[in-house]
Amino acid sequence: MSHYQSMIKIAITPVIILGLAIFRDYFIRYQATNLQLNLLWYRVLFDLFLYISTGILLASLYERFKKIRILRMTKVILAANILLLMLFYGVSYFGVLYFASIKEFFVFDFILMGYYAYLLIDSFRKEA
Repeated sequence: MSHYQSMIKIAITPVIILGLAIFRDYFIRYQATNLQLNLLWYRVLFDLFLYISTGILLASLYERFKKIRILRMTKVILAANILLLMLFYGVSYFGVLYFASIKEFFVFDFILMGYYAYLLIDSFRKEA
């Protein structure tokens, strides 16, 4: 995989994870309430899918990061993602956007901020 594809994956991974968290909330709030009690196991399966896919995405993200950590553009993408995640948190904290009421959104947002901060610090540390 080329460096550009790895950078694109690093850039869009938080959006995919947060999008899955928003979709999960939509599914639970609007779809699962209309389902009968014996069909609610779909919610459990979707939760498993969300958490397992998040773990897989973050693990594969680190593998791609190891190959391109010395590039300057990688540092720029990591810093931009941290700022974007902080912006998502700030805007949604004040209730401006729909996902302000989603608890999982904030959890994943903080996890991703910490993960990207670690990757950014790691990219600077490996240069020295």
